[in-house]
Amino acid sequence: MTEFLEGLRQSLADPVTRHAMLVHFPIAVSLLAIPFAAALPFIAGRPATAYRIVLVNVLFLTAVVAWRASEAGEAAEPIVEARLRSEDARRLLHDHAERGELVPSLMAVTAGLVGCTLIPRRGVRLAAGLAATAGSLGTAAVVALAAHDGGRLVHWFDRGPGTPTHSASINAAP
Repeated sequence: MTEFLEGLRQSLADPVTRHAMLVHFPIAVSLLAIPFAAALPFIAGRPATAYRIVLVNVLFLTAVVAWRASEAGEAAEPIVEARLRSEDARRLLHDHAERGELVPSLMAVTAGLVGCTLIPRRGVRLAAGLAATAGSLGTAAVVALAAHDGGRLVHWFDRGPGTPTHSASINAAP
């Protein structure tokens, strides 16, 4: 158990690894939240209140994790940029960072819109539910683009030292 905890501590100390560890939770939640947000305008009653409160909390906590992942990404940026040798790779890193910085705010706004569905007026609940669905879709789109850029950085430009195609992948454009 102590080896596991020591490995976890070391992973959290390294910003590149910390970013990789944290970023996957917001990716998953942003995609899984879409049908839950889409159901908001159509559910009512006491069980719906608990549903809305749980969804607000999940989205808000995910925004916090996304913010921490973004902070780790910013700390890792100089380390990753030093590994990248092509201008295409640096541009991709910049695009990834720009999109990633939007995610916590978008997730928090979506959580706020879900919270507005707790207002007990049908028109407000419907409008807020539709806006939360749109926010969820928009957040998922930005997350998908940022995740795709991050995946391209990892798999096309930086396969890590010790792999046969390491230097070729860093210097070649996709």
